[in-house]
Amino acid sequence: MELRSTSPARILTSAGWWRQAVVYQICPHRYGDLRGVTSRIPYLASLGIDAVCLSPFQARVGFHELTSRLHPYGIEVIVDIAPDYAAFDLLEASWDAREFLWVITDSLVDAQRHGAFTTWVLCGHDADLRRTRASTLLMLALPGSACLSQGEELGLHEVAEASDIPAGLIEAQEHDPASTLSLYRQALAWRSKLQAELLAVPLPPGTVVVASAPLKAGLLPADTTAWIVPSS
Repeated sequence: MELRSTSPARILTSAGWWRQAVVYQICPHRYGDLRGVTSRIPYLASLGIDAVCLSPFQARVGFHELTSRLHPYGIEVIVDIAPDYAAFDLLEASWDAREFLWVITDSLVDAQRHGAFTTWVLCGHDADLRRTRASTLLMLALPGSACLSQGEELGLHEVAEASDIPAGLIEAQEHDPASTLSLYRQALAWRSKLQAELLAVPLPPGTVVVASAPLKAGLLPADTTAWIVPSS
């Protein structure tokens, strides 16, 4: 099991959503073609991801249909990302909170030093299931974006083809609140909810006379300034 971090400054550096996004990596050929991926959109949307990464991306037939059907769910599409990762092996090292803290802090400081942001990837799902689940929640709570490998939300080590997913596995896990799939869905739902709450703060009492961006429901969004005249 490895928790990897990378600072992909060359990838979507101007797109703010990427900095905290959860990206689900898909190999299109495993589903036959892009139409096969399109058929899985309801499942992808149910996970609560922010984007899918198509890698490798070759066939373009069906690409427009895929993107147009993903966007209503708020899911972006990324193609051919192959960042260079700096790998940190956590679960093969001692299972120690201080070592986790050192690895995570060192990675974040390094990214900040280079003016970049961090993406986390959890690898090696053949490790102890209890520790894998614990590491998953840790990774999804870290600042930065997260990249999920196809099948890891089902506890699978590697999915070479869509047919590698055992028949009935998804359905069984969907109805089991203790399953790995349920854990991922709960974690991603809470991650999205908590990020939304952190991005906006309640406005103090008073009258807003000018604001640099629209205000909604008495909240001050991120990257926004407002002038407020206190109530008399």
